[in-house]
Amino acid sequence: MKLWQIIPASSLFCIVAAVPAGTIPGITLQPQLPFTPGFSGSGGTHKLTLSQQLLLAPSRYAKYQLLANEDFMFDFGNSSKNSELSSGGYLVDATGETFPALIGQGVGMAVSIMGPCGFNTPHSHNGGTEFNLPFNGTIQTFMMLEPPATHSGATPRVVNLTLNALQATIFPQGSIHMEFNPSCETIAFVAAFGTDDFGRTQQFESLFSLPDIVLEDALGRTLDEYEIDMVRKKIPGPVILGVDECMRSCGMSRPPRRHT
Repeated sequence: MKLWQIIPASSLFCIVAAVPAGTIPGITLQPQLPFTPGFSGSGGTHKLTLSQQLLLAPSRYAKYQLLANEDFMFDFGNSSKNSELSSGGYLVDATGETFPALIGQGVGMAVSIMGPCGFNTPHSHNGGTEFNLPFNGTIQTFMMLEPPATHSGATPRVVNLTLNALQATIFPQGSIHMEFNPSCETIAFVAAFGTDDFGRTQQFESLFSLPDIVLEDALGRTLDEYEIDMVRKKIPGPVILGVDECMRSCGMSRPPRRHT
């Protein structure tokens, strides 16, 4: 026999109505507290950053309440903000850190402006796969795919493509890749990601951050500690001028060597 068959509906209503709001016989319910953008610790109350508040927000609605209208816009054209300027152009990353409205949305984006003969030096994105699309001109891309797990010392497969405007390619998560502008015009490409935290690791900076004594052996003792330190100090920024043939055809001179 079901409980609702024993107790008339009117009686059930009376039982529920008789219980004071926020209580059930034998159980004390805690009132739901509103989301507050702060926390208390031994040092007192601390105000959270907008990014921290968004990460802690219990719902999408709560996230949107934390954002002003202007927080939903990101300016890729403002090269003075959230960008890396160098001799060959600049990169602008829209991530959960630089554009908090992206937090929890599962997307991110980078835009690169590369001048004549500019190239984006070898790097990888450990946080996600890149979907690369040039807006104009032509770019050459190089990607190193991981070797088989059973033969990790094998030479990686290199995928070399020439992309015209509106032709796209992908760089799988963690793969080392680079882009080069072989023309005498300024070009732009967009890189889309399925995460707001795709990251970027420049390969040479990463490699030469190891101690000299380790690098000396890892490089087959082809460089001594002095030479390793000299190379380390001359590693350029992420977007640089390069490839002599392109620079000659564009009437450009190579930047002077960096001296230690």
